[in-house]
Amino acid sequence: MKKIVIAATALALVATGVTAAPANAAPVAAARATVLAECATLGAVAAGRGADGSNLVCRVAATGGMKGKRVWQYSTLPKIRNLDMIIPNTLTSGFAGFGRAIVDAMKAEGLTVREPKLTPVLTPYSNSLRYVNKDMAGKSGKLAVTGFAQVGGAYTSKSGYLVSDSIAAARMYAEYSGIAVKADSKYTTIEQLVADLKKDPKSMAIVGNAVGGVDTYFAAELFDALGLSIKDLNYTANSSVSSAILSDAKYAFAISSYGDFSAFEKAGTLRVLAISAPRAIKGIKAPTLVSKKIDVVVQNWRGIMLPPQTPPAARALVIRALDIVNASKSYKAYLASQNAFSNWLPGNRYSTWLKNQERDLRRIYAEIGLL
Repeated sequence: MKKIVIAATALALVATGVTAAPANAAPVAAARATVLAECATLGAVAAGRGADGSNLVCRVAATGGMKGKRVWQYSTLPKIRNLDMIIPNTLTSGFAGFGRAIVDAMKAEGLTVREPKLTPVLTPYSNSLRYVNKDMAGKSGKLAVTGFAQVGGAYTSKSGYLVSDSIAAARMYAEYSGIAVKADSKYTTIEQLVADLKKDPKSMAIVGNAVGGVDTYFAAELFDALGLSIKDLNYTANSSVSSAILSDAKYAFAISSYGDFSAFEKAGTLRVLAISAPRAIKGIKAPTLVSKKIDVVVQNWRGIMLPPQTPPAARALVIRALDIVNASKSYKAYLASQNAFSNWLPGNRYSTWLKNQERDLRRIYAEIGLL
């Protein structure tokens, strides 16, 4: 475990572009076409509606979850011949689960030619960043999982590489954080916890995941929103957040993704007091912080990058394939299993967003003394 006391100014992490697409139903007109949405007239063209700016065509799906139905599809099914999904952590990590879900969806939708493989590159994140940006530069079929943790880890591990040194394919995943206490805690509402936090923030020990990750941001942003000095933030990192708060009475509350808490909440050992989503989420009882007049919205995200020197045509093919994955039944089932949501942002828009986040994270890391 590693304990830190953080000093920082205001943090602002705003969830953007997060949507939960409705199930395919009535035919969708060409002007609003998205891949795998049902269509009416075979051969109709939806100009420029593909994720890479190419056309979509109304045809009968020959494979995948929409097999036999008329759907908007790319004129040629984008297939990746030798898919190698690079995981910047262990094969039991959340990054690996995300990468495996994409691989499984690609297989289900007929987007692979040979059996894909997953290649783990263990932390620190400097290892995976060097592997993708240097060792794999110019190689085909290499898709690299990334996300909030690796973007921050590029700075804290002093890797010499940034995530944006790779080529952006698509941002695809978002999950929201929760504030949890033991089921027998005196705190039954977020208002009660906040009241005590305001009285004596130094005495309220918080446990979350790795220092500098999304949980650190959440804690610091919560303090800022409550008008508290972040110098008084008492944050301890633990690789097993739920187990830590259940076993150690010194922690007032825990911060982690809601998915990390959900099984314990169902088992009756933890109580989730609030979540960091911008609006209420179906199936989650806990209120949002914003609904309680606490201006905190934080998302953890994941996406896919490609090695430097990937040709534009190869990038476009991957973006088309990921577009199909994002709309697939297999991937949607994975998101539901993780209490997560589609966070789709392809190509250059993702690249611009990523560089802005890197700039903001660097500034904030400097302010909290992690650089």
